[in-house]
Amino acid sequence: MDPPGVVGMLEGSWLVPEINPEKGVFLREEGHKKILIDRMRLIAYEDGSIERAAELLPSRYASGISLPSRLGGGFLFQSSSGGSTQLWRASSWLGHLEPLAQVSPVVEEIIAGFDRLYLRQQSTHRLAALDPQSGQILPLGPLPASVSYGALAFADGWRAVVDTDLRGPLVTFDAGTTWRALSLPARAGTITAITGDPTLFVPGGRYVIDAAGSMRFLPDPPRRPSTDKDTAEDDVKLGRPPGPLGRKPLRAAIEDGFPEGGRSAIVARGGALARISLRDGSILRITEEAYRDRDASCHAVRLEKGWGFVCGERDGATSVLAFAPPFSVKEVWRFEKPRFISASGNGALVARGPCTDEAASAGPQPGRTYCIRALDGSTKQIRVTGDLGVERVVALADGRVVVLVPPRKEAGGQITVLRGAAVESSVALKLPARPMDSARAAKRGLWLDGFEEREPGVIGGWVEAGGSVVGVRISTKGEVKLGDVRTDPNGAVVSGRFAMSLGDDSDAAESTDGGMTWDEIDIPDHELDGPARTRACGPAGCALASWVRVGWGDPIVKDDFATARSPTAPYSAMRTPSTVTMSCELLGSVTPPLPEKPAAKKTPVPYSSTYPRYGHRYPYGYGYGYGYGYGVQPQWQNFRNTAAPALGKDDIGIDTGSYGDHVTGIRSYAWGKKGADWTKVGKWLVRFDDRFDVGGGVRASATTTSPWADDAAAKSGLQGGLTYGMLMWSAYADPSGRAALGQACNGPCMLYSLVEGQSPLALRDASGKLSNFTRLIAPPGGTSGAAVKVGESWFFLTQGLTYDSIALWRSDLGIVRQLAVYYRPSRRYATLEVPRLVRRALGNGLGLLVTSPRGPGDPASTWFVLPVDPQTGALEDPISLGRRDLNGEMPERCARGQDGWLTETPLEMTPSVDLGAAYAPLENIEWRLRIDAGSVCVDGLSARIDGVLVAQPKAPPGKPRDIPSNKVPFAATERASGTRWVFQCGPQTGRAPSRTVPVFEGAMEEDDSDE
Repeated sequence: MDPPGVVGMLEGSWLVPEINPEKGVFLREEGHKKILIDRMRLIAYEDGSIERAAELLPSRYASGISLPSRLGGGFLFQSSSGGSTQLWRASSWLGHLEPLAQVSPVVEEIIAGFDRLYLRQQSTHRLAALDPQSGQILPLGPLPASVSYGALAFADGWRAVVDTDLRGPLVTFDAGTTWRALSLPARAGTITAITGDPTLFVPGGRYVIDAAGSMRFLPDPPRRPSTDKDTAEDDVKLGRPPGPLGRKPLRAAIEDGFPEGGRSAIVARGGALARISLRDGSILRITEEAYRDRDASCHAVRLEKGWGFVCGERDGATSVLAFAPPFSVKEVWRFEKPRFISASGNGALVARGPCTDEAASAGPQPGRTYCIRALDGSTKQIRVTGDLGVERVVALADGRVVVLVPPRKEAGGQITVLRGAAVESSVALKLPARPMDSARAAKRGLWLDGFEEREPGVIGGWVEAGGSVVGVRISTKGEVKLGDVRTDPNGAVVSGRFAMSLGDDSDAAESTDGGMTWDEIDIPDHELDGPARTRACGPAGCALASWVRVGWGDPIVKDDFATARSPTAPYSAMRTPSTVTMSCELLGSVTPPLPEKPAAKKTPVPYSSTYPRYGHRYPYGYGYGYGYGYGVQPQWQNFRNTAAPALGKDDIGIDTGSYGDHVTGIRSYAWGKKGADWTKVGKWLVRFDDRFDVGGGVRASATTTSPWADDAAAKSGLQGGLTYGMLMWSAYADPSGRAALGQACNGPCMLYSLVEGQSPLALRDASGKLSNFTRLIAPPGGTSGAAVKVGESWFFLTQGLTYDSIALWRSDLGIVRQLAVYYRPSRRYATLEVPRLVRRALGNGLGLLVTSPRGPGDPASTWFVLPVDPQTGALEDPISLGRRDLNGEMPERCARGQDGWLTETPLEMTPSVDLGAAYAPLENIEWRLRIDAGSVCVDGLSARIDGVLVAQPKAPPGKPRDIPSNKVPFAATERASGTRWVFQCGPQTGRAPSRTVPVFEGAMEEDDSDE
């Protein structure tokens, strides 16, 4: 123990955070929780003890995963900021953080795979793979081929379940060598691994896949109301131990205990005496019923030559307990009523009031009585007279007593020294003039209780001045020494010669000499949910609002709270997709001019509603409009320079068509005589466009009898009406170009089978309804890939009942039935494009064409097709079809009878096109391809011209000459006029590409002439 006159202090410090036991919990294990909060890694035990790692993660938005033994064990931690994620490994939860990798973009999820880590990107939800030892980027490895992946659950080194796009959950038992589909009656929600087995949760229960490959269903247990017993059990599980020390033994030791040997503290609380580890807050020893006043609050003080506790309870007794080594307490002083007892810091005590309860009840006495308990345990009474209530009484170690009267406005203060009953000296306080702010605070502030003897003959204490504190030391001769003022808007915590000030912006400081000097300290930011905690300081440290700081002075751990070393970005070769280069020769235009009509006086004509494009005229029936929203256009519009059907005398014509920039244009015409029965004399014709056709491309159905009874019914059937809104028309072409699925929508949609030379056929559902379909869906950029015609059957795709599902439909003889529903990973896992519906060029094969993401080092993404059973809609294993950039090589033209998956699609990179002597701003270049594994050929190309084509010399109109078999036909259509130009193309022969030019003045001017 320290000699009298010197207060013991725990040297060397460390911080333990106060935590919400249910916040930041990473893992619950038997007897403890692993916690990750505010950049810190902690282990919180059920007995209230806490361990903390020395290193900090760089961001409070951090998380971690436990690594299985197949990946080396330990833990992986991630922290995201500035558009990237940093990764570290540690052999244990509190172990040293070894930098692993820094990856971009930000990672939102990490999954431990068979032999690598899978990182899910936050922005794209795509997966990337990482080597868990070196941090290098790897291919996705044993995962099944898929556009995107949902939940991944790896049970061990051999078994896993992966939720794939379109095919749903797949399972493997051989580390990914083979995968097979799971037949579930309902869509799986959460997919995870529980007790070593892959588990899929569905409504009402879960499916568990064991090591033998069998799948069994476990229903959810019935719910039962909770009871008090359940609550008590939960308290134990959550680490709420009953007992006198509560859930925070370390805080109790710092607030009310005294240090013992530098590694533990002794605290008395709730009738128990406990020895608390100052390293982690664990209870090393506890004795119940160690003293009689269980409800009293006890605070450690210097007592005689050792330590003791002053205990008291509201309206109850006040007692003093002396600590008796090795581990007990003895009551050495007691009052039956509440008393104020002040420790003098040297083992002596001062109690307000007489030394016995009997004297206290003897009635009022002049002045104020104090009882002094000396170092040897003897007591004596003194009486203080004068202006009572401001005095501070301190018992010195040599037996003298000091009575301090602080300065006030009307007096400068004085110090009186008593030896026995006699006054030894009484002198005025000699306040220094500097520091000025300290002197001002000493004159105007409140001199707090708790003055004590700091060294023989010198007392010290604290002055509080409106949020600022200053330490003061006074000799028995009245000489006053002031420390620096410390201003803390949160209020400094002072106790004896110890003080802690947090300040603003982590501007923290400590003092261990009564405020004479302050040392700056580092306390990291850490906020605790809920109300502010008590604050107290003592020789063992400080209990702050959100921290427990054990000890004083420099940290005992070197580089404590140092930020972990940042990892570096792994090297990954950057490769870009290849660009196909072509040389093309202009052959001419295949769009005949419209026949000229004699000029006539303009008269009002009926108008039909349409959706214009900002007042410009467009070839597929786009009319005149102004601004946004609905506009009007003249009826009986031409279609791509093909004149509308001729109307007889007194005929009424009603037409409508596609709007905007649809890839496949469509226009529907109905006409007949007013007042007649149109089902007998009315006509109906539908035209649509094959944008790849170098022979003109305007396809037409057969002219058939009108399905509408009269002109009013035809107007409603083609254009809609005010009740349900205007009908919006679009067409989804089969990749042959000679058939299309027409769609007219104003909420629900009507579908029409359109085949060149055949009558239009309205599609109906099983109940016979026409308007009972949702909109067809296609990949971005147009309507290709939404529908195909296999034999006499149509297949098409629509949105499913949920946002993350796609429905496949089949139409036979105009009757539609749903074949299958394909689920996609939810938005949490992926942002996906719509797959393309494709068919075999020859035969009856049906499939879904999708694009896999690029792997590390891959120059381009890859096409693969999922074959579809045309009877059931079941998906087969994917077939890889090669790179989506065609390796930068232009394919050969398809030969007659050559098979392959027939599709119309853009490439990953826009081709570089040399148009020779022609100039045109090309857009939306698409390819009609036949693709198989290891082979690809091209039937033709198409593009839009956003303006006009300019050629030198001027290209002749009319049908171009035949295109040789070693050249690829290329059809480019002017967006505004509908004029189609024909090229023949081959691989580029060295001429610099010149595919785009500025739009010439007047190229987009409106033409008031009839089409």
